[in-house]
Amino acid sequence: MRAFTYAVLLTALGSRVMNANTIGLTGSSDVVAFDGVDFVITMGSASCVTPTEICTYGGSQPLGSGTLSWNFQTPNTESITYDPFLGTVVGPTGGTFSVSDGVDGFAGTYSLSQWTYDGVPDTSGDDGIDLIGQITVTNLTLAGGEDPNQAAFESFFSLPASASYAFTLDVGDCTRGFKSGQCITPTDPSASFISLSLTPQGTPEPGTLGLGVAGLLAVAGLRRRLSNK
Repeated sequence: MRAFTYAVLLTALGSRVMNANTIGLTGSSDVVAFDGVDFVITMGSASCVTPTEICTYGGSQPLGSGTLSWNFQTPNTESITYDPFLGTVVGPTGGTFSVSDGVDGFAGTYSLSQWTYDGVPDTSGDDGIDLIGQITVTNLTLAGGEDPNQAAFESFFSLPASASYAFTLDVGDCTRGFKSGQCITPTDPSASFISLSLTPQGTPEPGTLGLGVAGLLAVAGLRRRLSNK
């Protein structure tokens, strides 16, 4: 009974620790292109067309007293390819990710694991696409006490505790020239940015650890009272 009770409590605590608040990034004018014949994705600006380029998909937004800039970078040596039968992404499935307010920032690698229709029709009645993956932080830069924006940056990204982020890049409103269409149709319709959400991994929600300790002590006290009856 004790092991079961502790396990239930720890499972509930773990779910609260792992599911931190979602972070929303905005401010992108870049596109994702789809080739519906070969199920191919290209992430980056519309000018990313030659194999020697690094495709950049990014945006910027206000944060505190500064401006936050973020971007995905992917070598354009080969397109990302989706296998509709296995439901997986194959080929070059990632690159690097970075974000900075000009002083504070972090960089890392990202991997794209899947993409799927998001079930939200646009004005033409076509669903957008969710690109889903993981960002792993490899380098964190925090300027220190003289930086007036560091507190806002740390709070926004749940730093320095976060070592990785699950992400969902939602794109849609696909067009071929000026004509609207489904994102996964020939040939290379351009999908506009809708939203980018990051979920910190392993970051406790405020007060969770305190509540968890209190809960464990309460369970222990209850067990002692029951055993003394």
